[in-house]
Amino acid sequence: MGSVHGKDYYVTVATKAMTAFIKTSSWEAESGIHDYSGSGTDNTNFRGGQNKRTFTMGGWYDSSLTTGPGFLEGILGTTVAMVRRVQGTGTGKPEQTCQVVVGKYVESQKNDDITQWTCDFTIDGAVVATTQA
Repeated sequence: MGSVHGKDYYVTVATKAMTAFIKTSSWEAESGIHDYSGSGTDNTNFRGGQNKRTFTMGGWYDSSLTTGPGFLEGILGTTVAMVRRVQGTGTGKPEQTCQVVVGKYVESQKNDDITQWTCDFTIDGAVVATTQA
């Protein structure tokens, strides 16, 4: 089993390359689980439902509203395109594309450190997984 180094990670949001500003990111996927047990049984029965995915990323703040992460605050509540390449860019490597709703943007400062940011997204609809050509 091969490992993948985070330094090759690639993400665009609303066609803007975010890679240089990302220190951490998290992709979460879960399915709704429904109890459909009826009377007269000693055991419960479950079925999977709709899938939900969320994505969070954050890192060092950049003061440019055109290239840095600060532009995300201006698109809160909107649905935009996202491209995610966990293994980086290159022929044969996986790529995920989807629509995301920009849900929450946070900037945090410490007196003795660089300003940081985080942004939460909810994936809207299906995620298209392909291989880069």
